[in-house]
Amino acid sequence: MALFFIVVETMGLALMWLAWSGPVAALGAALTGFGYALVYPGFGVEAVSEASEEARGVAMAAYTACLDVALGVSGPVLGLVASVSGLPVVFLVSAVAVLCSAIVALLILRQKAARPA
Repeated sequence: MALFFIVVETMGLALMWLAWSGPVAALGAALTGFGYALVYPGFGVEAVSEASEEARGVAMAAYTACLDVALGVSGPVLGLVASVSGLPVVFLVSAVAVLCSAIVALLILRQKAARPA
């Protein structure tokens, strides 16, 4: 599930990067939000499923803390990108970052496929 919605989110960010009109940018924002809204819980399920029953709360807290750190760091970094290269480049950099998470999703899928049934 996460891999599919990573692609949706990336397409939305790419549309915002290339937006030639307001409606195109709005469509990009909608796709980005829709994709993100389902990537986060998709990866969260994987984070929790690998933890023992007693440690699931800790696993979810660690997963959420990592997201909080990423959001806290990305704001200033993307602000610097915008000040140097312009606002559209922020969406390109974000799309590349999100697309990199597809590697994580593919590794999870590969790991699950390798497990004995």
